[in-house]
Amino acid sequence: MMVRNSFMTALFVSGVLFLGGCSSSGGSKDGEDGDGDGSGTSGYGAGGSGYGSGAGGNPRVIYFDYDDSSIRSEYDGVLATHSQNLIKSGGQVTIQGHTDERGSREYNMALGEERAHVVSRYLINQGVSSSQITSVSYGEEQPESYDHNESAWARNRRAVLEY
Repeated sequence: MMVRNSFMTALFVSGVLFLGGCSSSGGSKDGEDGDGDGSGTSGYGAGGSGYGSGAGGNPRVIYFDYDDSSIRSEYDGVLATHSQNLIKSGGQVTIQGHTDERGSREYNMALGEERAHVVSRYLINQGVSSSQITSVSYGEEQPESYDHNESAWARNRRAVLEY
């Protein structure tokens, strides 16, 4: 079973790399810009002006700040609604953790996993049963945007709730 899962993962990663045709720049952490200070932002931080907040945002996507896995307060209402719906329905949800393209594959997989787990813990703390939640990390492998700029990287630093 473990060998089959490893084979399927390797096959999936190969397909993504083949179709994506892009590679990691390696070395720097998720969210760092080219000079390495991580100071570049473009309005997707706190304050509710970014993706996934309020009107026009996707209520199933939680975006994260540079090199961070903390849930911003602007998502409290979104996650509270998901929690209530899961408690009432008894349904299942998969939390997918994602990062931008920068950083090593190992670092991005770990950060994506942490982002998924933080959202899972939030839902559990609201009363959702852990048996209703599955979490998975895709790291940089399934970007929302294929551009190579801060706006795209901000959209790729996310957790997605899939029902």
